[in-house]
Amino acid sequence: MKVGIFDSGLGGLTVLKELLKVSKGIEFYYLGDTARVPYGIRSEETVKRYALECTLFLKEFDIDLLVIACNTASAKAGAFLRKKFPELPIFDVIEPAVEEILNLNPQSVGVIGTPSTVGSKVYKEKLLKRKSNIKILQRATPLLVPLVEEGFLKGPITETVLRHYLSDWKDKIEVLLLGCTHYPLLKEEIKRLFPDWVIVDSAQPLAKGLKPLLQREGNNKVHLFFTDKTAFLERMLTSIGLKEKRIKIVKW
Repeated sequence: MKVGIFDSGLGGLTVLKELLKVSKGIEFYYLGDTARVPYGIRSEETVKRYALECTLFLKEFDIDLLVIACNTASAKAGAFLRKKFPELPIFDVIEPAVEEILNLNPQSVGVIGTPSTVGSKVYKEKLLKRKSNIKILQRATPLLVPLVEEGFLKGPITETVLRHYLSDWKDKIEVLLLGCTHYPLLKEEIKRLFPDWVIVDSAQPLAKGLKPLLQREGNNKVHLFFTDKTAFLERMLTSIGLKEKRIKIVKW
């Protein structure tokens, strides 16, 4: 079985890491569009075009299902891709996070993400549709993606940025939703600064939901493609145990 995964950059590797934990005998094809990161500041039409190009690239490998490991692409291009490729099962990172939050049954939730994801109000609308009395605060946090991409996962710069974005929510929310697949790499630092919050990201609930589909015979195989070799790439691959994997650079 072949699974395609794409993300605007390196954040989707957090999703790949979780999928590898729950799968057996699966061939994964990961595409990180590192040359055009971040998607979160792009227009909807641009995100759709990028997402289409990523999907077409992965379909060249005859994938059996596709995972959109990018919140912005999920929000802005998910429905577009499903309409474009009705024969291809497509999973995104939004629904699993929504389900996880609803299972926690909080009274207040903070949502952080790229400007595009937050502007779409996709999390707010989906949560309110299922739990009308939940209090939801939203905030675009555009500096977090470049921090992650550059490897600033902790330290004084990262702490300053996180406090800038989140300090005024300290006593206002119970759950913080990480609405970008880059953000789980900052989870430990966020938890250190705001220990009372429950932090939710989509990687683990997504992997849990897909697990029944990902059980085959044999060992997993991983193919890694990126549109640019960034400085943080090797460190990121090391952090999820994939340093030994050969990477290929894709030129559009």
